[in-house]
Amino acid sequence: MRAEPAPSSALDRARAVADSVLFPRAQDVDRGRAAIGDGLDALAEAGLFGIAGPGAHGGFDLGPHDARRVLASIGSGCGATFFVWVQHHGVVRQLGASANAELTDTLLAPLCAGSSIAGVAFAHVRRPGPPSIRATRIDGGWRLDGHAPWATSWGIADWFCVAAESADGDLVWSMITGDAPAGVTPTALPLPVFASTGTVALEFDGCVIADSEVVTVEDADSWRASDRQRTAVGQPAVMGVADRATRLLADIGDDDAGAAAGRLREELDRRWVDDDALVDCAGDVDVASDHRAACLQLAHRSTVALLAASGGRGMALDHPAQRLAREATFYVIQAQTADGRAATLRAT
Repeated sequence: MRAEPAPSSALDRARAVADSVLFPRAQDVDRGRAAIGDGLDALAEAGLFGIAGPGAHGGFDLGPHDARRVLASIGSGCGATFFVWVQHHGVVRQLGASANAELTDTLLAPLCAGSSIAGVAFAHVRRPGPPSIRATRIDGGWRLDGHAPWATSWGIADWFCVAAESADGDLVWSMITGDAPAGVTPTALPLPVFASTGTVALEFDGCVIADSEVVTVEDADSWRASDRQRTAVGQPAVMGVADRATRLLADIGDDDAGAAAGRLREELDRRWVDDDALVDCAGDVDVASDHRAACLQLAHRSTVALLAASGGRGMALDHPAQRLAREATFYVIQAQTADGRAATLRAT
């Protein structure tokens, strides 16, 4: 069995912040009774906004094993804080690979430091059918029109990276400010979990993007092929949920709860071994999707076990058991592709 990679300083910091700052406040943040910004500030102070950023701009540029464990650790602390924080890293990666040097030099350092926060609107690009947001070439830039059904961190992030598709089949990735620029209208989405994350739908009606604000333009079909492979392995935060649930289960002190926690922990360790192997190589999408489904089921079983052991008090809004169960359910649809959906249905 492959040993877990040696903890990086980023991983040590992530575990410390998750346990000492995020988890104790998570129920209040989930219900909007505590400011999500306090947890984000703690992550910034720990240097954890730059895990995907290049060292030249203050980032960690972590390898995939440590990066996924950092994500799982933060996910084990507070799902709402995680969900805002995780959107940021995709934008950092996009900017790190951008040929727009002026934009990169302006934005990357503050994004890696966490003094500026980024969100992203691109889930619509995975959907079949006509483009949800159309990018039309105009003099000196692009015009964006259409509907983004899902964008997180509105009212929290300073910048958003938006994906739109041109008539030529290119994806145009551009930066907009997070203060409702001209031609952009947000509509809040009521959610049973992560309600404090500023998740909205965005309507684009003649939003003009200058060429200086474009991160990259790339072939849409090529991006979708890469995204299918990249997304198949699943969100490691769901293993953070399983980790937190099994830790709480073990702490109850009941023999049956302790035995269940031990079995679930052994399975979690095996899932991490599988995760490492899948991240190391571009494997079969079906195999990776089955791994995603197995991790979702593990999180579900772990949170159900915690609820069972906690009894009726586990359903109180100030108890972590019900929150973790809702978070485990949410990850079923987070970044779900057709492959992930099929694998989840196969596993039931």
